[in-house]
Amino acid sequence: MSNYWQEVQIVIHREAHEAMTEILLNEGAQGVAIEDDLLLRQAKELRWGDYVPEVEITDYVTIKAYFFQPKSEVELAELTEKGYQLQEYGLQVGDLEIASQMIKEEEWANAWKAYYHPTVIGNVVIQPTWQEYIPEPNQVVIQLDPGMAFGSGTHETTAMCIEALQKVSLKDKVVWDIGTGSGILAIVAAKLGAKQIFAVDTDPVAVKVSGENAELNGVDFARKQGTIDVLSGQADLIIANIIADVIMDILPQVAKSLAGNGLFFASGIIQERAEEVKNLALKLGLSLEFQNKQGEWVFYCFSRKE
Repeated sequence: MSNYWQEVQIVIHREAHEAMTEILLNEGAQGVAIEDDLLLRQAKELRWGDYVPEVEITDYVTIKAYFFQPKSEVELAELTEKGYQLQEYGLQVGDLEIASQMIKEEEWANAWKAYYHPTVIGNVVIQPTWQEYIPEPNQVVIQLDPGMAFGSGTHETTAMCIEALQKVSLKDKVVWDIGTGSGILAIVAAKLGAKQIFAVDTDPVAVKVSGENAELNGVDFARKQGTIDVLSGQADLIIANIIADVIMDILPQVAKSLAGNGLFFASGIIQERAEEVKNLALKLGLSLEFQNKQGEWVFYCFSRKE
């Protein structure tokens, strides 16, 4: 007898899709897949190849989440409300659409995995646990199960952090990862030689999953539920891949907690809020070292001079 799962499909603006994915995982989704036309859009703009299929290019993505315990109509309405509440954090949501259907387990149990492939970011490879990958001699492989944990490395905000981690020396450094999610950035930092890592997240599920992913990758770091205020001492590098409002809230504490010549990676910032974040960081005495931009997202690396 087949088990039946509920497939909840949400259409939402690209800016808010990662935050909405986190909400779905926190609500008990056992797998999440993203349908996005971004690669086709880039192929058209950059003229990759002689033929690109004709598709309707929009700013929306489709999230498909799978629940073993079906959500009621009331709970689906609550999910819609939580999606629209993301606007309060400066994220574009657009005209959010939500629908659901019941499907057989065998129809989705492995199908969603087709959405994920090894992702190469510099010398770091994010490898789905079910796929084989033979690394080059200089590559660092991070194994993750993207369907079960928030933060797969494929989103622009995470990818820019992984790029930046490869630009700085982490040897003998203390790293704080604020809003660790799946733990991917803490794991990368550990693989690249950080001496001590503290990872925090307000979501207890993320704290648990980040530990499981750390064990999967043969690394270890301290984990705690909360945000930067549950940490003490100083850090050589603080990472916050969150959203602009939260980054601005923690910036005063970041400025106090950085060691001399310490660095702060700020990502998850939509372009419209980037100047606000930068101006506050400069006002607090931090210096801008470098920045990056992918799509609508901005990454900053700030430093605290001795």
